[in-house]
Amino acid sequence: MPPIPERAIDVDAVRRLRELRTFNGNDGAFWMAFAEQAARLLRAEFAVVYRKQNEQWQPYCFWPVGQGKAAPRLSADQVDLLAGKALNGVPVYAAFDAEGSSSSLVGMGLDRQGDMLAVFGRSAALKPEEYALDQVKRELLVEILEGFRMHRAMHEVRREAAKAYEPLDLMLCLNEHTRFQSLVMALCNELAARFSCSRVSLGWVSDNYIRMQAVSHMERFERKMEVVQALEAVMEECLDQDEEVLVPAEESSSVLTAEHERFRERHGEHAMLSLPLRLEQKVVAVVSLERETIFTEDDLHALRTIADQVTRRLGDLWEYDRWFGARMRDALHAKLEQFVGPEHTWMKVAAAVAVLVIGVLLFGRIEYKVDAPFILRTEDLAFLSVPFDGYIDEAYHKPGDLVMKGQHLLELDTREFRLEEAQALADYQRYLREQEKSMSQNRLADMRVAEALKKQARSRLELIRYKLEQAELKAPFNGIVVEGDLERLLGAPVRKGDILLKVARLEDLYVEMNVSERDIHEFSELQEGNIAFLGRPGEKIRMVVERIEPMAVVEKDGNIFHVIGRIAGAPEPWLRPGMSGLAKVDVGKRQIAWILLHRTIDFFRMNLWW
Repeated sequence: MPPIPERAIDVDAVRRLRELRTFNGNDGAFWMAFAEQAARLLRAEFAVVYRKQNEQWQPYCFWPVGQGKAAPRLSADQVDLLAGKALNGVPVYAAFDAEGSSSSLVGMGLDRQGDMLAVFGRSAALKPEEYALDQVKRELLVEILEGFRMHRAMHEVRREAAKAYEPLDLMLCLNEHTRFQSLVMALCNELAARFSCSRVSLGWVSDNYIRMQAVSHMERFERKMEVVQALEAVMEECLDQDEEVLVPAEESSSVLTAEHERFRERHGEHAMLSLPLRLEQKVVAVVSLERETIFTEDDLHALRTIADQVTRRLGDLWEYDRWFGARMRDALHAKLEQFVGPEHTWMKVAAAVAVLVIGVLLFGRIEYKVDAPFILRTEDLAFLSVPFDGYIDEAYHKPGDLVMKGQHLLELDTREFRLEEAQALADYQRYLREQEKSMSQNRLADMRVAEALKKQARSRLELIRYKLEQAELKAPFNGIVVEGDLERLLGAPVRKGDILLKVARLEDLYVEMNVSERDIHEFSELQEGNIAFLGRPGEKIRMVVERIEPMAVVEKDGNIFHVIGRIAGAPEPWLRPGMSGLAKVDVGKRQIAWILLHRTIDFFRMNLWW
């Protein structure tokens, strides 16, 4: 191929065409600029861009404009003939005679879909040696168009990415807030800043009404303020229709905008938008935006995305910040609405509950329990007293100690008795020898006297030894020491008959209940019940009524009867005589209403009879 002369190519046109690869204007301006520069590059006298509409090629733009020359008017058949091959990538060169002048036309496809065609016209046909250069120029034009399309595609990608980034960036800012009030305030301020709004307000739905929660750049506001009430009315209009409300509205819109128009007239804002925030297909809040410029489709798309993203966070913090009782009330109300309907829910539920309660009180029967205080006692209680006058020498146990039968509990001082024992033993030995001496000398009278003295000394010795045995107090049976803290009385004198220790048997414990005379008629033998001790109220022990004492005992609070009960099963190891608590005895099934009211009825019967 011969070298291409520099003057054969319009360098300025090439430069301008390359600039079109990053063109950011509208499509009409691009194709006008492209047609002009492409015509200059191809040294064409005119250029026409056709667009296919309804299967017909229609002129879209042409060059030159207003310079005394116009593109020849081509018939539909001529354009179809050019497009037939040009759109398939085959260069088309054709000569046409339009209005008495001959022209050389070049057809070129402009897009991949086959919907656009460019036709360039020259006054003379190309020379054979110019075909190669013309091919290079057309390839340059194809490269320019591909670059433009790629730039437009990247621009759309960046535009869509920016749309997606805006809500994400806003959510990053809002997620720093952990309280509902601070979150809605931050949301209003951020929306006002990002969308150039003069005011952004948010109201929350409570009991089917809108309550203003936050206004941008306003820390505090009074709900009685005129502007706040007007904004709530605007939000109510959006809530009632469950649709976004935009003013000025499109002519084809059927959304009611009366409150929005009234608010806009009073406060002078040009554009206003109210968006419902939905959670689980239910409107929970409305956000209202005001600004001077009209909201574009991009603004609406971004705001809808933000609303969808932020509503769940708002709903969670709304529930989290509320009082526990209010959260429980609303949750219960939502459940009840499914059964009784959304209108007058609480009244319906209250009426149903009242009927149910009255029915249960009148016809329901439960076990009636009569309660009475009790004390735990034992059948065997040993009183260990002093066998003789003396002094306490040793005390081996204190109250609360478990003891076994025959175990030493207390020892009295026996030193004096030991001396008397030794003296009595010596007297016995002396009288024994005197008896033997008199017997060997056949002195019968002296022998009788010595024998009598020996018996007397022996009796005295046995008495002393008996006292020595009684000096040690032993447990009469297995049990527990319930009284007798003698460690502090060591060495103290005691007199015969003084009770020093009490030992109780644990195996034969029984319950002694003090039942009021107004309830004694409910008791009978073999009734069962439970007892709870003051020290362990959480543990219940089963017991059975064994007998009822026939005689009342007079107390300061009235007459009482002792009712004896036995613990069912093996007693717990921690039970001790003297423990007290409350017993509840099952006396049979009664109506619930009778259980609640019988004492009141008995009171009136007792005091109002005549």
